[in-house]
Amino acid sequence: MKEEKECLNCGKKFIPTCHITRQKFCSDTCRYHYNNAKRHYNVPVNICPACGDIVDQKECRPGRWRRFCSDQCRVTYHHQKVLAERRNRARPDQICPNCGKEFQPEWGPGSQRKFCCDACRIEWWKEYHKAHPPEELPAEECAFCGAPLTGKQRGKTYCSRFCYLLAMDQTHVEETCEWCGEKFTDTSGQGRRYCSRSCATAARFTPKARRGSRRIPSVEAEEWQEKLTEAARASGAGKRGKRVRLVCGTTSMYTGLDGLLAIIRYHLKLDPYDGSVYVFRDSVGSMLKYIEWDGQSFLQGKRRAQSGTYPWPAGQPGSIVEVNEKEFTYLLSKSIVPFKEEKCCDS
Repeated sequence: MKEEKECLNCGKKFIPTCHITRQKFCSDTCRYHYNNAKRHYNVPVNICPACGDIVDQKECRPGRWRRFCSDQCRVTYHHQKVLAERRNRARPDQICPNCGKEFQPEWGPGSQRKFCCDACRIEWWKEYHKAHPPEELPAEECAFCGAPLTGKQRGKTYCSRFCYLLAMDQTHVEETCEWCGEKFTDTSGQGRRYCSRSCATAARFTPKARRGSRRIPSVEAEEWQEKLTEAARASGAGKRGKRVRLVCGTTSMYTGLDGLLAIIRYHLKLDPYDGSVYVFRDSVGSMLKYIEWDGQSFLQGKRRAQSGTYPWPAGQPGSIVEVNEKEFTYLLSKSIVPFKEEKCCDS
């Protein structure tokens, strides 16, 4: 009968199952862990390679084997192993640039040491700064007030935001838009030609023959009518024709004939049968609606601008501006003003 043996790895007693009596482990797992620990740590698996204490394998999960008794031992062991490998490397001696002494630089994190001690390093850098003083930077001044720029102000144009705002106020130039004729303030200093992006877009996609057509500024109704009369007279349009009454403000284009007649009779206090043409404009400014009594029936029509909006007097909503047919024809020919600019004409 075979005698019981004690496993070299776990210490458990077992009966050899192999015909070879030199069996030293109870299983292949114990043999693998034992040889692995001996190969890497040069100690049995139950002994901590850092401190030499016995490792308790009961706290380990099944199928796992602990190599160290604690995490501190594991970190210490690997740290010492890395330092030993670095020290074993052959490195030439260094010469301290301050005192000329030869020393062996130690391995450690970061770059290689150049001085034998901190005192030599401090002394050497002091002498270096004395022999190589920093170059004086050219003086810089604020472009507005002339104050010297120091510290973080260097490389900038102005010493403060206050100087910047004052400088920007001096660069403001009053310009006239080449498209709509409105005056605007140019703060870019690059000579802007248009007051807004909408005017620039309209001028870009409009034939040159129609460029420069200026809309009538949005002023009071009486002054607006005078400017319209002067512009129509200068343009040489047709005859004066019939009387046209422009209704200031905006009117919904969904309003039918009965609704428009009610507005004329009850709100404007006028007679819709007097033969005048009553014209209404929508909120956008691109559509007009007009009605007229021809003696037998009412004529109703719409007019929509393909691009731009129609100039309109900026009077009190519900007020009337009377123009003649000649002036109204000239007004319709100027429906090339961008939508965004014409909205300011609505009251």
